[in-house]
Parts: sequence; C-alpha cells; structure tokens
Amino acid sequence: MNIKRISLFSLAVAGSLFLASCGNSNNTENHNDMDHEHHEGMEHDHSSHQHSESNERNVSSNSGELKGDLTSIMSSYFSLNESLVKDNASSAAKSSENLVGALKTFKGTGLTVEANKEVSEILESAIENAEHIASNSDDIDHQREHLVSLSTDIKDLIGIIGTKQKLYEDYCPMANNNEGAIWISNKEEISNPYMGSSMPKCGKVNRVIE
Repeated sequence: MNIKRISLFSLAVAGSLFLASCGNSNNTENHNDMDHEHHEGMEHDHSSHQHSESNERNVSSNSGELKGDLTSIMSSYFSLNESLVKDNASSAAKSSENLVGALKTFKGTGLTVEANKEVSEILESAIENAEHIASNSDDIDHQREHLVSLSTDIKDLIGIIGTKQKLYEDYCPMANNNEGAIWISNKEEISNPYMGSSMPKCGKVNRVIE
C-alpha cells in the first residue's frame, strides 16, 4: 500500500471515529483531545435557516481594524449558549431578550456602503432568531433550531466588524437534524449548546478567531 493510500485511509478512519464518538451518549469526554484546526479569519455560511459546514454566505471580510464594539452582543450570546448547555430554556429566553436589545442598539463604524448593508441584513436575521428564542421559554428544541441560524449570524457579524477577543468556532455534526451546525465560544473547551446535558462535550473546534 503506497503512502497516499495510507494517508487517505487514516483520514477516513479519523472521521469515522469522530462521528461514532459523538453518537455515543455514554462517552461525553472524548472530544477535548481531538485535533483542532487553527485558522485566522472567518468563513461565512449561507443565509438559509438550515446551515452546514459547506454552506456559505458571502459577506465582506474585516481588514483588521475594528468596525464596532460587539462586547454586549457577545456577552448575551455566550450567556444564551451556557443556558442551553445546561438545558435551561427559561434562562436561555432571558439571555436572548438581552441579546435582542444589544443587537437592536448596535452601530457599526467606518463601514463601506456595501458592508453597512450586509451588517443591516445580518442584524435583521439575528434579531428575528433571538426573538424566537426569547419567546419560547418552554420549548428548548425550538430555541436550539434558531440557535443554528443565530450562530451563523453572529459569526458573519464578527467577520465584518472584527473582535479583540480570542474566540472559537465550534462544530457539532449531530445538530440541525444531523446536518451539522456551528456555534461561537470564548472557551477552547467544548460545551455543546445543541446537545446540552446529554452530550455536552460532543463536537470539535473548527477554527480559532483572532
């Protein structure tokens, strides 16, 4: 067997082990040791309400200069995710109410006409998704459905505005009806808001955002 075939076989085995491990609810700790792909910058998902790693929304990329302050937005978003990790729909709804307020008051600075239009569209989508989460304090499944699109909105917003924080784009292959979904975290350790207490460590770090 030549080197190329060995490499391809190894990659296939690694991918199979990752999916199998995520599918085992009795094994919640296996994913912290997974290899992380560290990349600067962002890739942007499609604006549809169902997203996977292969779908992309084409938006402007930040050139390195911050175009606004996302601190309040990110704080509420992280709080929302933490509540969903704990399966606390009521707390998630409250955090999402705060997120709606932060999104509605956000103002970008120094944006081009095109980038400003993109930000407005992203904010509109993010507000809609956050409002759904806020108004469904008794339906955590519905909240998690909207977290899929909300997380893409947040990722795209960071891609245009920029951030001083070191953030992580995480990925769960089982979320979104097994189509996969991303979320943004400020911690390297995986805490999965889609799986919650059933599989809190299921997932991997797609890339580091700096």
